[in-house]
Order: sequence, then structure tokens, then C-alpha cells
Amino acid sequence: MQKGTIKTFTLGMIFTAIIIAAIIPIGLNIADGVGSEDKESGTRMEISMAGFNPSIIRAKLGEEITLQLVNPDNSAHSDGGGWHQFASDELNFDYKLAPETSKTVTLKFDKAGEYEFYCDICCGGRKNPSMQGKIIVT
Repeated sequence: MQKGTIKTFTLGMIFTAIIIAAIIPIGLNIADGVGSEDKESGTRMEISMAGFNPSIIRAKLGEEITLQLVNPDNSAHSDGGGWHQFASDELNFDYKLAPETSKTVTLKFDKAGEYEFYCDICCGGRKNPSMQGKIIVT
């Protein structure tokens, strides 16, 4: 094998290893997200540039639910500076999360129905379907 061929072969292997290292975590995140769009009350809600996870919360009438809101994005996120929001006009709440922080909130519902929530800070704001969700109270 010639010296140039070995160098090209080695660079090719390094490139392949980098691609595999980048794809495996993406695949794990997709597998982890299966079925996670809809959660019962008392849960962790991640709000990132990818949207809300979970995007649907279920609660019972009169029940208090506790959500741990988590913002994993950093301040280098160009749209919104890494800030996110968990807000609902119908339920009259508006929580903002700084980059790489979390906040625990407790909500109680006195009326059954479906209520929309959103983030209007980044990623196209509340018009972006991934920056919206629902709380379903039965």
C-alpha cells in the first residue's frame, strides 16, 4: 500500500467513526422519545429548541400536579438566547426558564377541558407546532 493510500484510508476511518459517534446518540434520543408525548401528572417536562417533551399532560379535576420544567439549551442558542417559556393564556400562567436551568411548578385545575400551553420566546414562537402542547383535565 502506498503512503498516500494509507493516509486516505486512515482519514476515511476517522471520518466514519465521527459519523457513527454522532448518529448513535440521535438514535437513542429517538428511541427514548417513543411514547413520551403524553404523560400523566407529576412529571418532568423538557422545554428545548426541539419543543415540549411531553407535549400532552393529563390531569384530574381538582388534582394538583407538579411539573419539573427543564431547559437544557445553553445561551449560545441564537434564537431567544436559550430562554424558554411555559405559558397558557387560558390557565393564566407564564413561567420563563433561563438557559440550562429548571423550575418546579404546581398547578391545580378547577374546570375540566383541554388547555393549550406554548413557548413564544424562540423557534418560531407559539406558531411552531413543536412549541405548543395541551393539558387535558378530566
